[in-house]
Amino acid sequence: MKSIQTRLALQKMPAPATPIIRIPYRLCDYTLPKVLAEVLSQCGGNLPPTLDFDMSSLSFIEPAGVTFLSNIGYWLVSRGCNPRFINIDNRNQSIIYLDDSLFFEQHCGSRLRVEACPRRTTQPLQRIDHDRIHSWLRMELIPWLSSCLGMTQSSLSMFQVCISELFNNINDHSIPNTGSIFVQHYPNKNEIRIAVADFGPGIPSTVARRAPNLTDVQAILKAVEPGFSSLSSPRNRGAGLDILLETAVRRNGGRVTIFSQSSYVVFSQQGCHVHGGVGFCPGTTIDICLRTDTIEQIEDGPEDLEW
Repeated sequence: MKSIQTRLALQKMPAPATPIIRIPYRLCDYTLPKVLAEVLSQCGGNLPPTLDFDMSSLSFIEPAGVTFLSNIGYWLVSRGCNPRFINIDNRNQSIIYLDDSLFFEQHCGSRLRVEACPRRTTQPLQRIDHDRIHSWLRMELIPWLSSCLGMTQSSLSMFQVCISELFNNINDHSIPNTGSIFVQHYPNKNEIRIAVADFGPGIPSTVARRAPNLTDVQAILKAVEPGFSSLSSPRNRGAGLDILLETAVRRNGGRVTIFSQSSYVVFSQQGCHVHGGVGFCPGTTIDICLRTDTIEQIEDGPEDLEW
């Protein structure tokens, strides 16, 4: 009799409520890691079958926010959790921006608006396998930038170096070797923003193979030291994030922000600004801000015209 009563009581129990994570008003550098920290806090470390992201408050989003939010979605799916993006009917400028970036097409199965399409100033959000990145750079990104900026493709070789090194890093440290990328041109600011994210083990975990017992901030700083590599293969040493900083910060005068695990670091010509214990970032998200007004115009050679 007691077992029957127990079964009846279980049948009357309501299904557990789906956790709701509220996306902040601004999705930018200092709020990105807090989003996933809230996920882990609410779920107590055990991800539910379904998780809802409430988008009703979102009013401002940066390119890194686009790839970071997309990365969270793929990261949750890889761990058996179905992310849902709710309250997206208000169609404010941020929701429309995400729709035009093809975010909802990727994560909800369709665009919100019939007229949604990539803007002239953006390269839409996409996931690119490492073995396709170099052809994408040559055939899509560099010609698009050349058209946007009215510059030769040879002048934009540093953009190709930056993205190539980022995906080399992803290929060395991520499984699968796939990254999300989103590019935005800000003509009024003379800036190009390139945001790349992967959901590998993260910089602190890979750095720990050769330099253990570092904090997350210390690991990020170690990863950008010239000549440092977390891999044992000599061919990988001296290539990667230090080349990114040399190209984007020291030569171009731009800015690079690296988010990984509980910390992020901003690198600029004014120095580096560290932020530790700010939340959690799965894998690594890198936001590159390049100045377009410091690019030297270089004439294309015959080999460049073949692109």
